[in-house]
This record gives sequence, C-alpha cells and structure tokens, in this order.
Amino acid sequence: MENQAILRFDGATKRFGNFVAVDHVNFEVHNKEIVSIIGENGAGKSTFCKMLTGVYSIDDGDMYFEGKKVNYKNTTESMKAGISMVYQERNLVGMLTGAQNIVLGHEPGKRFLSEKQAYEEALAIRDKLHLSIPLDVPVDELGAGEQQLIEIMRAFYNHPKVLILDEPTASLGEGEVEPFLRFVKEVRDTMDIAIIFISHKIEELFAISDRIAVLTDGKNTLTDRVENLTQIQVIMAMLRTGKSYGRVAVEEKEFDKLPVILDVQKAVYDGKEHDLRFQVRKGEVVGFYGLVGSGRTECAEALFGLKKSEKSYQFNGETITKCSTREMIGRGMIMTPEMRSNGMFKALSLTDNICNLFLKKGLAGAGIGVVNRKKCSAFADKILAENDVKYNSAGQAISSLSGGNIQKIIIGRSIAIENISLLILDEPTNGIDVGAKFEIYQKVRQLTDVEDEEKRIGVLFISSEIDELLNVCDKIYVFADGNIIQGFDRVDFDKQSILSVAVRGKRTNE
Repeated sequence: MENQAILRFDGATKRFGNFVAVDHVNFEVHNKEIVSIIGENGAGKSTFCKMLTGVYSIDDGDMYFEGKKVNYKNTTESMKAGISMVYQERNLVGMLTGAQNIVLGHEPGKRFLSEKQAYEEALAIRDKLHLSIPLDVPVDELGAGEQQLIEIMRAFYNHPKVLILDEPTASLGEGEVEPFLRFVKEVRDTMDIAIIFISHKIEELFAISDRIAVLTDGKNTLTDRVENLTQIQVIMAMLRTGKSYGRVAVEEKEFDKLPVILDVQKAVYDGKEHDLRFQVRKGEVVGFYGLVGSGRTECAEALFGLKKSEKSYQFNGETITKCSTREMIGRGMIMTPEMRSNGMFKALSLTDNICNLFLKKGLAGAGIGVVNRKKCSAFADKILAENDVKYNSAGQAISSLSGGNIQKIIIGRSIAIENISLLILDEPTNGIDVGAKFEIYQKVRQLTDVEDEEKRIGVLFISSEIDELLNVCDKIYVFADGNIIQGFDRVDFDKQSILSVAVRGKRTNE
C-alpha cells in the first residue's frame, strides 16, 4: 500500500439547512486497498459518496485526490479525474446487449458506436478484468450477478483510479455473493485501483476489507484495519447516536388476550417465497425494522395489494388471497406511502387532498364529477382540527405546508376511513423535525391506547430508525433478504441486539 492516500477527506461537512448530513469526516483510501463503509440507514453514507463524486458540494473541509486539493462540481469532472461509482440501483437498458450498455454514454461526440466497435471495446474491458460473461445478449437475459458485473465493466470504461461500490451485493442471490467478493478482491490485487465498498452486511465487510469505517449520524465513529476489529466493536460504533426523541407513554397491555387483526405466515412476490410469520393485535403497534433492501416495504405493499403477489393471510378473521388496494381499504386496512409525494396532489388544496379519498362516502354532489363543496369543507376542517395541522387556509396548496403538517394530513385522512382496523405507516417521520416526529408518535399511541377498546386499531410502523421504533412500538420484527428473521417483544427491546440481527442477517441465537 502506498504511503500517500489517493483520495482523502479532511473534515468534510455537508449541510442541508440546519441538518448536518456529513459532520467533519476524515477519510482516506490508498491504492490497492478496499475500505468498507458501514452505517445505519440515514447515517450519511449516500451523501458522503455524492460529495466524493461531485453530486454535492463540500460545505466545510477539503478533498484531496492524488495529493492535490480538488472540488468537483459534477460527476463528469470526478469521472474524468478517475473516480467511478456503481450505484445500488441498476442503471442498465434491458433491451441492449452487455457491450452496448458498457459503452452507452461514452460515444465520441454525437456518434453512436457500431455494434462491432461496442463489442470490441467491451471485450477489451472484460479481458482486463478476467471475466467471461456474455456481451452479445440483452442484459435482461442475464442474472443479477452478471448484470452487476456489466455495471462494473461500464465503470471501468474510464480507467478509474477509485471505484465506489454502493451495496453491490444487495440484489445478488446467495450463491452469487461469494464469487462476486472474490472478484472484487482480485481487482484490488491485480490492478492499480482503490476501492470503497459500501454494505450493510457485516460478514461481507470482514471478508473483503482492508479497513472498515463506520458512519453514525454523519460522523466517522470508527476507522481501523479489519484485523484489529470485531463485529461487536463495529456494531457498537454504529450505536453511538446523538439523536433525541421525546418519550411517549406506552400503555401496558396483555397482548396475548387481545384480538388478532392480522395474521401472516408467508407470501410469494418478486419471484420468491418469503417467510413472514407475524401478527398484529388490536391496540398494538408493531414495528418493521431492517436495513436498505431488507424487504419491509415490499411485505406491506404485498399485503395491501400494491404489489402483485400470491398470498393467503388472515385479516379480521377473513382469509385474504387476492385483493386490490380499494378492496383492502373497504375492509379496514390502509397504508401511507414512504414518499409523501405519492400520498398527495401537490397542486391541490388541503380540502381536495383530504376529501378525494371520500367522494363515495357522502361528499359527492348530484351528477358525475360533482362534489358537495359545503360538505367537503366541513369534513376537511374537522380532519385538520382533529390532527392539529398548522395552516393558513384550507384552500392553500398542500405543498405549501411543512413536511410534518403534510404527514399529519395524510395520517389523519387515512384513519378517518370507515371501519379502519389496521394502519400501515411507511417511514412516517422521514424528513420532518423532532417536534413533528414526537407529535406523530403521540398520535400513533392515541390510536392504539384510546380508552374505548372498541375504537382501538392496530398499527404497522415501518422505520429505518431503531430509536423511534424502540420508543413507540410494542413489538419489533427484523427483516433481512425479504424475510422476517426475528421478533422482539417490548420487554426484550435492546438496540444492540436488534441492530446485530439486522446487519448479520440472522437470529442472535444462531
């Protein structure tokens, strides 16, 4: 390993308003070295990489590449310098061949390369990397592992000196991971290149890394050579958090005596059978936790009818096999989306955003497409008041509100549906301030702890933040690779144990 780092950050900082996403991070990587980065969801890993590649500017601190201070303004500049990144999300055109995907975007001027030229250039890269995957078939016909290698070959088109791999094994099958890790180590050993490897899977990091760096709340809490570390040390470094949450009161209940609302065993979706053994009882808040790509949202979408699936589960004593979202809402289940933008009409008023869900429930006027504005206004005012939404006028565009107030409307509108018994909240506090988060926690507990037991509902709370799940939930299920691998009752809540299960992808007693 060379003494001088090929890439170095000194005190790198990135802010978004008052939020510090990356906080005075020191980091370096050398030629022929693999430095792995691990951290919880939201720890700052993606922002950090976008600073390296010029997507985000550096607010404080300095970046050095090959010993020179640099400040890349976009990805084109960083790629020309020799920094390439392979993102977690596939960026391939399925109908094009592997060769065509590799050269796509690198054509000279406005001229497309012929199929023969594309193949020859891609073949040269393939030979350089000692690979044997086909280049002349559409990438849609390749497996996930082969597609990932096509992405890496594409990154090598510009002869990178630093290669950043973002969750490269997230979509690989069990038998594809080990060969891929061997390939990455071979690239390190045989080429003049430095590799930054980002992963949530702690076993992978210990199998592939020269050094491991931990990011927690935007801070670098640990960096050391892999032989000096244990998995427990890495997990403990991930737990050092300065987040502060208002504590909510949680009513003690004998849950085994409460009626079961939802009982799920397994389901088939995304071409795979998933083990999903869990229950939600009346008056219970059940949390779903897992790292990026663990399958929490996919499970909820399959149950709610947003994802095509083969399933058979019990909801309020009825066996559900095939149901649309509209039918599930009619049965008393509703889900708020992870992205608020998918749960609102940005240009429409607060009244319209609230009432559009209820036009068949007495808010429509006479004739097709006619609404009763008086009834709609009264209903919207009621929802806004009950959920303590801060607004100027019910006629203002919903996009003019803060994120917390938009979320209050989405949740308040959802729980107003007739006969609601299960509310699924997907990342309900994402992107909102601490005060607004606490109000949502309180609202969730009110729904499950209301004095009239007949009016209590069950809540599925999906979150990337362990702390808020520990705060608001009665039970937490941990996901990995699309399956529920362990459940924790409130009396057994332990942040280290839950995070350990998530990053190891297996039960703590295995």
